Amino acid sequence: MVKAGNEGNINNWLSNLVTSLNWLGANNVPRGTIVNLSIQLTNLNCALSWIYPPLDNAVKAAHNAGVIVVLAAGNDGCNTANYSPAQIPEAFVVGGTNRTLLASGKDAKHSMSGNTSRTGGNISAFAPGELVDVLNSGGSPEKATGTSLSAPYIAGIFAVACQTNPTFCNTAPTADIYNVLRGYGTLGTVTNTDGSPLTGATSRFIRQQW
Repeated sequence: MVKAGNEGNINNWLSNLVTSLNWLGANNVPRGTIVNLSIQLTNLNCALSWIYPPLDNAVKAAHNAGVIVVLAAGNDGCNTANYSPAQIPEAFVVGGTNRTLLASGKDAKHSMSGNTSRTGGNISAFAPGELVDVLNSGGSPEKATGTSLSAPYIAGIFAVACQTNPTFCNTAPTADIYNVLRGYGTLGTVTNTDGSPLTGATSRFIRQQW
């Protein structure tokens, strides 16, 4: 995640990101190609929105070319409607949950060290996002938290699904592929962090299907 206040390299970061997505949109990459974007501008008090049309348009270009764009919702508890590219339907936006309510059959939005998974009507689904087992850059196991972990979880499920049914992923519009995965989600289990009914987003949890 890129935090507000760390603007020194944001312009270069944005330029590289937009250029890369536009390249995918313009160069006939195989349909069903999956891009995971564990990125988002973080705003800890939600007072400012951040809409950047060049980034939104680049995600749209990749999506329209058949690229599956999976995006981390963000960890500041803000509304995805106020941020690029989480505001657009061409990104499959993923929120994060924790384990605190699993015994009662619920998937609470993650909240750890002051960071809370975002809300917003454009969140496509939630996936594990707290104390997720990963390998660090040195190859050693560790646990990590954030929607940056939830998004690649979903990207991996897309990859397995497309490997199982490559013809569909290579020919169907990306929006249809998104809808198929949403259809495998479990509705009604994701709650707010305190266990109350989820507000501001669809309560859809995506779990492993294998």
